[in-house]
Amino acid sequence: MDKKCSNEDVQGQPVAKKKKLKHRTIIYDESKANQWLDDPPLAVWDHMIIPFLSLRDLALSRQVCTFFEAYWQDKFSNNVLPLRVGNDVATIDGVMGVIEILSSRREYTKASPFVVLLAKGDHEVTSSWTNPNSHVRQTTLGITRNNITFIGQGIGVTTILGGFGIHNKQNITLKQLTLTNTNGDGIQMFGAIVELVDVATVRCLANGTRVYSIASFPSQLVATRCEMSNNGLSGLSIVKQWSFSINVCLKNCISHHNGTNGIYVSGESMINIHGDASAIHSNGSSGIYVASFGKVLLHLPSHHNTIYNNIREDRHIGYGGTITNVEDK
Repeated sequence: MDKKCSNEDVQGQPVAKKKKLKHRTIIYDESKANQWLDDPPLAVWDHMIIPFLSLRDLALSRQVCTFFEAYWQDKFSNNVLPLRVGNDVATIDGVMGVIEILSSRREYTKASPFVVLLAKGDHEVTSSWTNPNSHVRQTTLGITRNNITFIGQGIGVTTILGGFGIHNKQNITLKQLTLTNTNGDGIQMFGAIVELVDVATVRCLANGTRVYSIASFPSQLVATRCEMSNNGLSGLSIVKQWSFSINVCLKNCISHHNGTNGIYVSGESMINIHGDASAIHSNGSSGIYVASFGKVLLHLPSHHNTIYNNIREDRHIGYGGTITNVEDK
């Protein structure tokens, strides 16, 4: 974990409010010197001062006076303090260490997740992750807690140089960023529940996103307005290994110019593809390759130009797999 967040203020005792913050009207009294410095209204703190302070800044200010301690407790308890990479922690590798500490002090949920803000520019992952098959994946950040949301500044604006490894974790969300992992997959899921919104997995050595099931839990992926392109293998690879099936929903996603397939499906899994902007094209092998009783449902009319210009064939079906167009009413 980054040294900036390994201090006693962050690792303090569990939350116990020392003072209840109250909003009240303060009338200016010209006879009181430094009135607004000594007793600033909470509205001034909320809207004029706190936006300039990070989670780390506010945590470190707790020793200054009782007001700061109470203010920290109030904001932390209500989960309004995101973790800012580059400010609260120096690099993205330090994120999970801080999340481990703060998760021991309060509960994060699907409705109120731990939020990580990523600034513009490149964020390099230097750590490694060992997946459930005991394979070590270099430049991959392992997610160790449920209910985490990573938010960037936009595709091509915020770029993670590395990948994410997610094993048996739920409600992991990535938004508005690009992942490119020159040592493996952009995202690797084992029995995880993940949502992607405005995410590009591009120029990865292996797959853009790889989804596995595990013996203890099925995997679920929902991706909206995502791009999977120029990866060494498939844009999206879905492999059922155990008894649980895999459910994937793609909404207005595109997969193109990947080394093998746009989408690869093996095993009894269900993939639903929605949205007029959906496109799977110009891949090195098949557009969609589905086998071993996998099912792909295209919620688009058959005349919609969804899968095209792939080198081998647009639709490759084998061993009981199916690709079906479904026109929703």
